[in-house]
Amino acid sequence: MSTPEAAPADFSIRVTFEMLSQARFLPIVRATVAQLVVTVGWSESEARCITMAVDEALANVIRHAYHGRTDARIEMHCRASEDQLEIRIRDTGDAPDRSRICAREVGCDRIGGLGTHIIKEVMDAVSYESDKDGNWFTAIKRLRREV
Repeated sequence: MSTPEAAPADFSIRVTFEMLSQARFLPIVRATVAQLVVTVGWSESEARCITMAVDEALANVIRHAYHGRTDARIEMHCRASEDQLEIRIRDTGDAPDRSRICAREVGCDRIGGLGTHIIKEVMDAVSYESDKDGNWFTAIKRLRREV
């Protein structure tokens, strides 16, 4: 899929997933992400929120980029350091329509469509990019340690 880049000096652990676009693999990703963020220093409550945001991002790739196809590839990189977590997800499906990201109003009676709101609420920075290698979703969460 992609060529691994050199690790920055401040990273502690990096986990990479390569999976088919099948929801049955999401519990494995959720369990790994939850354990990773707790180990690095987030609380159980924060870990649940971060895990839910990552799960929503992957579900959006399956649903919107691949339109439910189960034979497409998804690549996800988790890089954690002492003070932040970076999640990068790559797909080669349809590029996201930026005008529709978070287009649904919170509080609307319609079911669904809140995944991107959850992601933006939980994570500190979120970006979407498309290039010749596919679509990249990047989310960063900074660890705020109590002093």
